[in-house]
Amino acid sequence: MEEETLDTILDGHLRVFQKKKGYRFSLDSILLAHFVSLKPRTCAIDLGCGSGIILLILAKRFPHINCTGLEIQENLVLLAQKNTQLNGLDSRIKILAGDAQKIKDIFLAHSFDTVIFNPPYRKLNSGKINPHPEKAIARHEINGSLKGFLKASGTIFT
Repeated sequence: MEEETLDTILDGHLRVFQKKKGYRFSLDSILLAHFVSLKPRTCAIDLGCGSGIILLILAKRFPHINCTGLEIQENLVLLAQKNTQLNGLDSRIKILAGDAQKIKDIFLAHSFDTVIFNPPYRKLNSGKINPHPEKAIARHEINGSLKGFLKASGTIFT
């Protein structure tokens, strides 16, 4: 089992476990979570939620919403679930293992009011791929692409 760090953000209001050597969220995720504006009772989903950081921030910022995270990497699913429990948000955030490219097999059409994602931003064979699989999948279009995330969003968005 890889070592983890326990980091705090939002002036200590959120605590987040991350792998020391695996995928770690960046400033991009924090900025994206603060860019989003949600109405009460919104049902939001984060495709490729990683450690759950965006959902955790949204749940803190908007106390009357429910969120779902979908993540293809099982180890990150477990980490995101651990983070929602750690912050007492597991009643409002559900984390599921699954592939956004197979979204129709997981959710009914028009299941969500808001779709959020921070997809892999590097094409395959464009630059050096990180030797750590968790980081490589998060950064390169190995198991998903912007086009795939957009297509999945169109299927589940109301």
